Amino acid sequence: MSIETQESVGQRSRSEEQTKAIEIPEGVSVTVTGSRVSVAGPLGSIEKDFSHMPVRISFEGNQITISTALKGRRGAAMVGTASKHLRNMIKGVLSKYKVRMVAVHSHFPIAMKVLQDNFLIENFTGERYPRVVRIPHGVEVRVEGDNLEVSGIDIERVTQFAGSVENATRISRKDQRVFLDGIYVVRKGFEDELGE
Repeated sequence: MSIETQESVGQRSRSEEQTKAIEIPEGVSVTVTGSRVSVAGPLGSIEKDFSHMPVRISFEGNQITISTALKGRRGAAMVGTASKHLRNMIKGVLSKYKVRMVAVHSHFPIAMKVLQDNFLIENFTGERYPRVVRIPHGVEVRVEGDNLEVSGIDIERVTQFAGSVENATRISRKDQRVFLDGIYVVRKGFEDELGE
Protein backbone atom coordinates (compact mmCIF):
# COMPACT_ATOMS: atom_id res chain seq x y z
CA MET A 1 0.00 0.00 0.00
CA SER A 2 1.47 3.36 -0.98
CA ILE A 3 1.76 6.38 1.34
CA GLU A 4 -0.84 8.31 -0.68
CA THR A 5 -3.41 5.51 -0.25
CA GLN A 6 -2.77 5.33 3.50
CA GLU A 7 -3.31 9.10 3.83
CA SER A 8 -6.58 8.97 1.88
CA VAL A 9 -7.86 6.10 4.08
CA GLY A 10 -6.94 8.09 7.20
CA GLN A 11 -8.71 11.20 5.90
CA ARG A 12 -11.83 9.21 5.05
CA SER A 13 -12.00 7.59 8.53
CA ARG A 14 -11.67 11.02 10.21
CA SER A 15 -14.47 12.61 8.17
CA GLU A 16 -17.09 9.81 8.36
CA GLU A 17 -19.26 8.87 11.33
CA GLN A 18 -18.02 5.79 13.21
CA THR A 19 -20.53 2.89 13.18
CA LYS A 20 -20.53 -0.80 14.03
CA ALA A 21 -23.31 -3.41 13.70
CA ILE A 22 -23.82 -6.54 15.84
CA GLU A 23 -25.94 -9.50 14.73
CA ILE A 24 -28.39 -10.80 17.35
CA PRO A 25 -28.37 -14.63 17.57
CA GLU A 26 -31.52 -16.72 17.81
CA GLY A 27 -33.04 -16.99 21.30
CA VAL A 28 -31.83 -13.54 22.40
CA SER A 29 -34.11 -10.51 22.68
CA VAL A 30 -32.83 -6.93 22.90
CA THR A 31 -34.64 -3.83 24.15
CA VAL A 32 -33.16 -0.35 23.62
CA THR A 33 -34.68 2.54 25.61
CA GLY A 34 -32.68 5.70 25.08
CA SER A 35 -29.19 4.87 26.36
CA ARG A 36 -30.31 1.79 28.35
CA VAL A 37 -29.94 -1.62 26.71
CA SER A 38 -31.54 -4.79 28.04
CA VAL A 39 -30.53 -8.22 26.71
CA ALA A 40 -32.54 -11.34 27.62
CA GLY A 41 -31.76 -14.96 26.80
CA PRO A 42 -32.11 -18.55 28.08
CA LEU A 43 -29.92 -17.93 31.18
CA GLY A 44 -31.42 -14.60 32.27
CA SER A 45 -31.25 -10.91 31.46
CA ILE A 46 -28.65 -8.12 31.76
CA GLU A 47 -29.34 -4.40 31.65
CA LYS A 48 -26.69 -1.73 31.12
CA ASP A 49 -26.74 2.06 30.94
CA PHE A 50 -24.56 3.63 28.23
CA SER A 51 -25.43 7.27 29.06
CA HIS A 52 -21.82 7.92 30.15
CA MET A 53 -20.61 7.16 26.61
CA PRO A 54 -21.12 9.53 23.64
CA VAL A 55 -22.68 6.80 21.45
CA ARG A 56 -26.08 6.21 19.85
CA ILE A 57 -27.49 2.69 20.04
CA SER A 58 -30.33 1.62 17.75
CA PHE A 59 -32.01 -1.74 17.21
CA GLU A 60 -33.61 -2.81 13.93
CA GLY A 61 -34.55 -6.31 12.82
CA ASN A 62 -31.86 -8.59 14.23
CA GLN A 63 -29.07 -5.97 14.38
CA ILE A 64 -27.83 -3.50 16.98
CA THR A 65 -26.08 -0.48 15.47
CA ILE A 66 -23.65 1.60 17.55
CA SER A 67 -22.59 4.98 16.19
CA THR A 68 -20.87 8.14 17.39
CA ALA A 69 -20.27 11.63 16.04
CA LEU A 70 -16.71 11.57 17.43
CA LYS A 71 -14.10 11.41 14.70
CA GLY A 72 -10.82 9.54 14.41
CA ARG A 73 -9.31 7.16 16.94
CA ARG A 74 -11.41 8.41 19.86
CA GLY A 75 -14.66 7.71 17.99
CA ALA A 76 -13.43 4.27 16.89
CA ALA A 77 -12.43 3.48 20.49
CA MET A 78 -15.87 4.51 21.85
CA VAL A 79 -17.74 2.42 19.27
CA GLY A 80 -15.40 -0.53 19.84
CA THR A 81 -15.82 -0.39 23.63
CA ALA A 82 -19.63 -0.15 23.46
CA SER A 83 -19.83 -3.00 20.94
CA LYS A 84 -17.59 -5.22 23.12
CA HIS A 85 -19.85 -4.57 26.14
CA LEU A 86 -22.92 -5.51 24.07
CA ARG A 87 -21.24 -8.66 22.68
CA ASN A 88 -20.35 -9.74 26.23
CA MET A 89 -23.96 -9.17 27.32
CA ILE A 90 -25.29 -11.25 24.41
CA LYS A 91 -22.74 -14.03 25.02
CA GLY A 92 -23.45 -13.97 28.77
CA VAL A 93 -27.17 -14.74 28.40
CA LEU A 94 -26.28 -17.74 26.20
CA SER A 95 -23.23 -19.09 28.09
CA LYS A 96 -22.05 -18.30 31.63
CA TYR A 97 -18.69 -16.65 32.26
CA LYS A 98 -16.45 -18.62 34.65
CA VAL A 99 -13.34 -17.73 36.61
CA ARG A 100 -11.33 -20.51 38.30
CA MET A 101 -9.14 -19.51 41.23
CA VAL A 102 -6.82 -21.44 43.52
CA ALA A 103 -5.69 -20.71 47.09
CA VAL A 104 -1.90 -20.89 47.51
CA HIS A 105 -0.37 -21.11 50.99
CA SER A 106 3.00 -22.06 52.43
CA HIS A 107 2.54 -22.06 56.22
CA PHE A 108 -1.08 -21.33 57.19
CA PRO A 109 -3.76 -23.19 55.20
CA ILE A 110 -6.40 -20.78 53.84
CA ALA A 111 -10.02 -21.66 54.57
CA MET A 112 -12.68 -20.27 52.18
CA LYS A 113 -16.38 -20.11 53.01
CA VAL A 114 -19.56 -18.64 51.54
CA LEU A 115 -21.86 -17.14 54.17
CA GLN A 116 -25.05 -15.64 52.67
CA ASP A 117 -23.87 -12.71 50.48
CA ASN A 118 -20.31 -12.74 51.81
CA PHE A 119 -17.19 -14.68 50.88
CA LEU A 120 -14.94 -15.32 53.90
CA ILE A 121 -11.18 -15.90 53.72
CA GLU A 122 -10.12 -17.41 57.06
CA ASN A 123 -6.67 -18.06 58.55
CA PHE A 124 -4.92 -16.01 55.85
CA THR A 125 -1.26 -15.80 56.99
CA GLY A 126 -2.49 -16.88 60.44
CA GLU A 127 -4.87 -13.92 60.97
CA ARG A 128 -7.49 -14.37 63.68
CA TYR A 129 -10.30 -12.56 61.89
CA PRO A 130 -11.58 -13.44 58.41
CA ARG A 131 -11.20 -11.16 55.42
CA VAL A 132 -14.63 -10.54 53.87
CA VAL A 133 -15.54 -9.88 50.22
CA ARG A 134 -19.16 -9.09 49.33
CA ILE A 135 -20.64 -11.29 46.58
CA PRO A 136 -22.45 -9.18 43.93
CA HIS A 137 -26.02 -10.03 42.87
CA GLY A 138 -26.10 -12.66 40.12
CA VAL A 139 -22.67 -14.13 40.89
CA GLU A 140 -22.39 -17.77 41.95
CA VAL A 141 -19.46 -18.84 44.13
CA ARG A 142 -18.49 -22.50 44.70
CA VAL A 143 -15.67 -23.66 46.98
CA GLU A 144 -14.06 -27.11 46.71
CA GLY A 145 -11.01 -27.47 48.96
CA ASP A 146 -8.36 -25.03 47.70
CA ASN A 147 -10.30 -24.35 44.48
CA LEU A 148 -12.77 -21.53 43.96
CA GLU A 149 -15.14 -21.21 41.00
CA VAL A 150 -16.92 -17.94 40.27
CA SER A 151 -19.61 -17.85 37.56
CA GLY A 152 -22.43 -15.68 36.26
CA ILE A 153 -23.99 -14.19 33.13
CA ASP A 154 -22.53 -10.69 33.70
CA ILE A 155 -18.80 -10.79 32.86
CA GLU A 156 -18.19 -7.45 34.61
CA ARG A 157 -19.60 -8.58 37.96
CA VAL A 158 -17.84 -11.95 37.82
CA THR A 159 -14.41 -10.50 37.00
CA GLN A 160 -14.87 -7.62 39.48
CA PHE A 161 -15.54 -10.14 42.26
CA ALA A 162 -12.52 -12.27 41.24
CA GLY A 163 -10.35 -9.14 41.28
CA SER A 164 -11.68 -8.17 44.71
CA VAL A 165 -10.78 -11.63 46.07
CA GLU A 166 -7.24 -11.34 44.64
CA ASN A 167 -6.88 -7.85 46.16
CA ALA A 168 -8.20 -9.03 49.53
CA THR A 169 -5.36 -11.56 49.74
CA ARG A 170 -2.60 -9.26 48.51
CA ILE A 171 0.34 -9.15 50.94
CA SER A 172 1.95 -5.81 51.63
CA ARG A 173 4.94 -4.82 53.76
CA LYS A 174 6.49 -8.29 53.35
CA ASP A 175 8.85 -9.81 50.83
CA GLN A 176 6.54 -11.10 48.06
CA ARG A 177 9.21 -13.53 46.86
CA VAL A 178 8.90 -15.37 50.19
CA PHE A 179 5.22 -14.79 51.07
CA LEU A 180 3.38 -16.17 48.04
CA ASP A 181 0.13 -16.81 49.93
CA GLY A 182 -3.02 -15.66 48.18
CA ILE A 183 -5.96 -16.62 45.97
CA TYR A 184 -5.05 -16.39 42.28
CA VAL A 185 -6.92 -16.62 38.97
CA VAL A 186 -5.78 -19.67 36.98
CA ARG A 187 -8.39 -19.86 34.19
CA LYS A 188 -11.25 -17.74 32.87
CA GLY A 189 -13.64 -17.60 29.93
CA PHE A 190 -17.15 -18.39 28.72
CA GLU A 191 -18.34 -21.98 29.24
CA ASP A 192 -18.34 -22.75 25.52
CA GLU A 193 -14.75 -21.43 25.19
CA LEU A 194 -13.58 -23.53 28.16
CA GLY A 195 -15.14 -26.62 26.59
CA GLU A 196 -17.84 -27.20 29.21
